[in-house]
Amino acid sequence: MEKYTVQSLDLGLRILQLMGAADVLTVRSAATSLGISTSAAHRALRTLEDRGFVSISSNSRGYVPGPYLMGMLMTPGIQPKTKFKLRPVIQAVREQTGESVHSAVLLGNQVLVVDGRRSSHPKDIGLRIGMTAPAHAMAAGKLLLAQLDQAQLRAILPNQTLPRRGPKTITNRDELEAELHRVRAGGVAFTIQESETGINSLALPLAGSNWRDRIALVISLPISRGKASRLRELAGISESIISSFGGEQAVTNKW
Repeated sequence: MEKYTVQSLDLGLRILQLMGAADVLTVRSAATSLGISTSAAHRALRTLEDRGFVSISSNSRGYVPGPYLMGMLMTPGIQPKTKFKLRPVIQAVREQTGESVHSAVLLGNQVLVVDGRRSSHPKDIGLRIGMTAPAHAMAAGKLLLAQLDQAQLRAILPNQTLPRRGPKTITNRDELEAELHRVRAGGVAFTIQESETGINSLALPLAGSNWRDRIALVISLPISRGKASRLRELAGISESIISSFGGEQAVTNKW
């Protein structure tokens, strides 16, 4: 198949790739890295500046990521206003289930725990706010990965063998893809000692409608009170609570 390239567009995209690996990008460094003239690099950077993708640095010695690029890169789910809006949902699930409840987002092949509430039981998993973990081993990760197509999934998980985190972690990508198909069909993800020994979890859609802003709600509990039947019961309770919240807090399991 013949390859078509719009040179000016290709140049702009290559500059954005350079910007992703540098705090400050100068005209000269861009020109040297891309093998183009400084005038061509300057024109491309000025065009990107006009569109808000880059900005002149405070000392005027180069370019830094602009507001539009920063907005694209920032996951809305970790912004304080989003956490504030979703906190009543998390609290309501915690109150009615009595278990530890967290929210999480997908960052590449990792999940980041954004917010949460501890269980009412003496024995629980504790608060995990700020924790990152391999997405394929986590209930939230499986739920969020299930929304990607195969090409996207394999781009962030390029290896057939996946790292083990818990005793029952899925470590084969083909097996993971089959599991994600089931998650996609059912709208809920479960992990049985996949994230760590003695811990079971479930995840449901909490908020969002696209790859940038999807947020999962996660309930995690010790295996002693987290048998499969209890997990399904908790999923039903949580889904009803999530659906009961209106406005911007309303969510759908039809991602």
